[in-house]
Amino acid sequence: MSFLLVFCKKETEKESIKIENKIETLEANSIEKNNPEIPIRVFADLINLTETKSLEFLTTTSGVVPHSDLESLCKQEKEGFYGFYHLINKDQKYRMIGMLTVYTTDKPESWKFNSKNESLSILELKTDDIKVWDSIAIGTEKSKLLDFIGTSFHYKKGSTLYAELGEYKSSFTISNDTISGIKIVKSCKEKSR
Repeated sequence: MSFLLVFCKKETEKESIKIENKIETLEANSIEKNNPEIPIRVFADLINLTETKSLEFLTTTSGVVPHSDLESLCKQEKEGFYGFYHLINKDQKYRMIGMLTVYTTDKPESWKFNSKNESLSILELKTDDIKVWDSIAIGTEKSKLLDFIGTSFHYKKGSTLYAELGEYKSSFTISNDTISGIKIVKSCKEKSR
């Protein structure tokens, strides 16, 4: 014959508070030790539009973004429209570099390549002809990209590394530990549609 004795102890309020306080203290200490006042990185402008459009090898074709493509773009306060440039390297047998989408307050009929009234919305790059933030381009090693990103929010899904860098949401396609594609979109509070 065997007996099994089971008893329960009622948790008191004091014990519960002690446990919670230990957890809070442990979490606070862990955060302080592992992240000693990490400076928040400030990112400069992605590219200088005027300088980029002035590159000697660069030629473009341009157009107005159709209404059907506006849902992914930011709603603007000033009246204007979205335009795009196909970026082409004329010195490399007219090789496609990428695409630049801008918002301009110019009228569509008077919008010109040398407009000073543009702001960058999206930049997609396929070649190393243009660098972003003066240091990142197609062919940059993943380790250098991660050093650049630093403590900014980022994650990897499949072969793409996503990062929030200042006012931009970025995706970098990685192949053989180097960047093979770049897409950077200006963050916004509200979409056009």
